Amino acid sequence: MSETFDAIVIGSGFGGAITACRLAEKGMKVLVLERGRRWAPREYPRKVGDPWLFSERQPARQNGWLDLRFFKHMTVAQAAGVGGGSLAYSSVAVEADPSLFTNGWPAEITYDELKPCYARVNEMMNLQTVPDGQLTQRFKLAREAAEKLGHRDRFSKTPLAVSFSPDWNYQLDDPFNPRHSRTFTNAHGQQQGTCIHLGNCDIGCDVQAKNTLDLNYIPRAEQWGAEVRPLHLVRRIEPRGTGYRIVFDRIDGKRLARGEERAARVILAAGSLGSTDPNANFTY
Repeated sequence: MSETFDAIVIGSGFGGAITACRLAEKGMKVLVLERGRRWAPREYPRKVGDPWLFSERQPARQNGWLDLRFFKHMTVAQAAGVGGGSLAYSSVAVEADPSLFTNGWPAEITYDELKPCYARVNEMMNLQTVPDGQLTQRFKLAREAAEKLGHRDRFSKTPLAVSFSPDWNYQLDDPFNPRHSRTFTNAHGQQQGTCIHLGNCDIGCDVQAKNTLDLNYIPRAEQWGAEVRPLHLVRRIEPRGTGYRIVFDRIDGKRLARGEERAARVILAAGSLGSTDPNANFTY
């Protein structure tokens, strides 16, 4: 069989979404396989009985928001859905300090080399800082502590992948009501709202003020022809001629349906745990 795709990307988090976007922009035929759902705000888990958890053992029955992994000295909560880790991270996007590149990295990876990439991500994800009129009490306390310790010059706002409106403030009538969120269409044709400080950043922003990957890189990849398939769990990667055969289980209702695709290239971007899962049968 000939390869159906130029590239198959496994996972749709930061690594997968950006890779799929850039390959599609170059004219490649790209397929993205994502184990989780493509979430919409009306489906976000909010109460007991909602789809909170994803289970690797029973994915057809449990394909919820978070996959919890328990280790000897650590517990990992990783998102499951189109957008990967961007769905459940705290929206912080901080550049690495130049001093961190002085040792321990290949010579090709330098701050100067990465600087244009930081700027490009900044633009794609529309990074912003919290407006002065919306600072939290925690922020103010931390700033005061920094000043009293003599470190005011080291204290600053953190860039966030969140869309804010300068008009929102805590003095509004019922300030956390969604009616105060201003709807807009972003640069990638996706409808969003501005932040009203609901505090649901890690479990799905109700007004879609959080600039997750399913609102930027992924739709841009699709606009360039990439195909995204949610609820697809990759089981095997096998060399076949000059390409690869990908075997997966598709979640179909409450059952799994086996399927496969072929590609000239495969990009493993299923997170630091998913890409190295010892239970997966990744044959190279």
